[in-house]
Amino acid sequence: MKTIEITTIIEQNARQLINNIDSESIELYAVLKSEFEKSDVTKNLKFQSAFSSFYGLDNVGFDDDFKEKYFKLIEHYRNLTTLDIEKVFIDLQRIKNFEDNDSVILSFASKLMCTIDDSIPIYDKEVCDAFSFTEPIDVDFAMVIDILMDQFEILQAHFNEIVESNLLPVSIRLFDEKFKGNNISMIKKLDFIFWSFGRLKILETHIDELKVLN
Repeated sequence: MKTIEITTIIEQNARQLINNIDSESIELYAVLKSEFEKSDVTKNLKFQSAFSSFYGLDNVGFDDDFKEKYFKLIEHYRNLTTLDIEKVFIDLQRIKNFEDNDSVILSFASKLMCTIDDSIPIYDKEVCDAFSFTEPIDVDFAMVIDILMDQFEILQAHFNEIVESNLLPVSIRLFDEKFKGNNISMIKKLDFIFWSFGRLKILETHIDELKVLN
């Protein structure tokens, strides 16, 4: 789907989308970011709790061993000068234990990277649905990484276009009016908006409209 098509639909439903985002989520994210900046995340239990709650680590079957290794990866990558996306995928594949489902790699790789650099978008089910990404299955891991890298680059391009061309002015204004002084990056605001968009399943009500546009 083209960026302009989906942002048009989001703007048409902006008030509903922003109203669907709760203050508790914004506050929890603020704790996550604040605690990340304070100390080593492998020892910061407040950060770990906020991260697990905000990103649903406990809801998708990750055990304590995975979480311990995952937080070590976050701390490892925060201390590097550059983020190697492909290397993050590979490191996560080595420790993941979630029903052999490779879609979890990109989702939690993006969450790791966004924690370190909040100009990086989150890749999750809602974003996949919005941009018609398909989950790579029945292929070897090298091919999975190639597919995920391509999808992540497309996602980053979509989000950058939205920011640079100011394609969601109403949605962003309503977000900032509701969550005053939020100090959240523009990309992270888009994460919240697209999460709300997917949860409300607004796209499903515009299928006929999109067929005409295409």
